[in-house]
Amino acid sequence: MRILVHDFVGHPFPAQLSRELARRGHQVVHTHLEGFQGPKGRLQKLSTDPESLTIIATQLPEAFRKYSPVQRFWAQRKYARQIRKLIEQTDPDVVLSGQTPIDIQAELLWFCRHRSIGFVHWLQDVYCRAIEFFLRRKLGALAPLAVLIGFPFRELERLVAAHSESVIVITDAFRDLLLSWNIPESHVIVIENWAPLTELHQRSRVNSWSAKHGLSHETNFIYSGTLGIKHRPDLLYRLAAETQGQSRVIVISEGVGREYLEQQPRLENLTLLDFQPYDQLSEVLAAADVLLATLESDAGQFAVPSKILSYLCAGRPILLAAPESNLSASIVRRSCAGEVVDPNDPAAWAAAAKRLATDLPYRTKLGLAARRYAEDTFDITKIGAAFEDILATAAHRKILIGTSSVQTTPTST
Repeated sequence: MRILVHDFVGHPFPAQLSRELARRGHQVVHTHLEGFQGPKGRLQKLSTDPESLTIIATQLPEAFRKYSPVQRFWAQRKYARQIRKLIEQTDPDVVLSGQTPIDIQAELLWFCRHRSIGFVHWLQDVYCRAIEFFLRRKLGALAPLAVLIGFPFRELERLVAAHSESVIVITDAFRDLLLSWNIPESHVIVIENWAPLTELHQRSRVNSWSAKHGLSHETNFIYSGTLGIKHRPDLLYRLAAETQGQSRVIVISEGVGREYLEQQPRLENLTLLDFQPYDQLSEVLAAADVLLATLESDAGQFAVPSKILSYLCAGRPILLAAPESNLSASIVRRSCAGEVVDPNDPAAWAAAAKRLATDLPYRTKLGLAARRYAEDTFDITKIGAAFEDILATAAHRKILIGTSSVQTTPTST
């Protein structure tokens, strides 16, 4: 097959999937948005990569302004045109597109249908609910209008799901939502996200990265990854404030959450760093005694923080503040890799952090369970085979539809 994998944000695990699909003999083009703010994977061609893999970074002439609605709208139109052009040039049998704003996703879907190219919608976040979440916080007393304003996006998201050849969702909760939108159950496949186990290795807590940043001799809480509006940077700040003189909180991120922390009164034990190179991520995570993840309670219905999957590979205990119904909480509990607290209970968050900081045997037990879960679950060979079957079905179905339409067209007499 000729496959185009479109990962808007450039995360590590879709890049690993593209490499696996190429290893399985397919011609794969992997594309992403260059310059999108967030943690990145291995997005350059490696000497060990199959010849059948091509990696293309799509660039915009200006910075992508995530929280400026007007500028973002026009940037997304330009970006969608570039991806349509790439699809036209590469002429794939099937497109797998994920982590993509729903208006771009819709453009790509209609373009692929017009050209008889199979399209698989990889649903990582429920976009319409994210918009409603954002609007509720912006509108204040007018927050009830958020659902009304978000309705067109909800309808667009439903149409994309209905007209894609298949929809891959990352959690049962997303599947249930699509079923409530009358998307056929046979149309929806659940494949949970993963992290590239073969790229994220267990390292010593004292390593070159921790030594460089002076972090080898303290109790370290580390948060590494996206820190946006739906996360709780206030919990990170509170943890640093309550553990002064006892531990250090290191936040590795950029964007609005990082800006929030920069605006707070300075704390000696709070260290803020930019995103680190992906090749150093194993050392970064290994420097932690406890790895942190947070998610606003209202955001649990539309997002699953993927950073915890990298944390599992690192073999370090996890402290997660997230709603119990979110998949991230389920993963931490089923893996026995850490503790989960209610994001609306700051006292429980601080208490769990202090408990983990002072109990080395407990941390060791959780860290071993974390790595064991990753080794048992993140098998890219099995994951690649599952995606391969879905993509082959999508490509074949589209070919059959195209053939059927030609055969049933009446001829002139």
